[in-house]
Amino acid sequence: MNIGNAAMATDNDEAERGLKLKRLANMISGFSNRWGIPALGILMSVIWLAPIQHGKAAETGEEIFQSYCAACHTIGKGKLVGPDLAGVTSRRDESWLQRQIKEPDALIAENDPIVMQLLQEAGNVEMPPLELSDEEVTAVIAYLKSTEQQTNVATSLPSQYWPTLLISLLVLICLTLIGLRTGKKKVDVR
Repeated sequence: MNIGNAAMATDNDEAERGLKLKRLANMISGFSNRWGIPALGILMSVIWLAPIQHGKAAETGEEIFQSYCAACHTIGKGKLVGPDLAGVTSRRDESWLQRQIKEPDALIAENDPIVMQLLQEAGNVEMPPLELSDEEVTAVIAYLKSTEQQTNVATSLPSQYWPTLLISLLVLICLTLIGLRTGKKKVDVR
């Protein structure tokens, strides 16, 4: 009798688990039916607009670079007073670049080895503190990164193509899913 009760309890547990899984599946399919397309639209918009925001930061960074940095630095045209900054974002850590642009005097006071070497190469001419905000420093770094991306276009897939590629793949997946969903017909093949 005890074994029979245990078997019935196991059957009830399995039936309850199956019912829970069925409810979960219905919840997920209900969500995807109601919110799938709007969520996909939002995701595609974010992916598509992200390079535009980066482009605006690079434009602002270029203006700041021309105003504050171009007197001492070039990008790919050789050394002036300070070093040529071509490829600097791939050679240096971004946090170091932020500190160097924002507070070069602090790095000199700390005897940072990179700064000390650059100082020696510049004939002990120190980079002055530019008193830029964090946003302005970030914009300058975005501009420096954008100049590196421009030089890499000939050798690799340009970064501006990635959003188009991702959106195309998402559209193909959506169209495939829509086709599968609308094409669900029960066909009896004998």
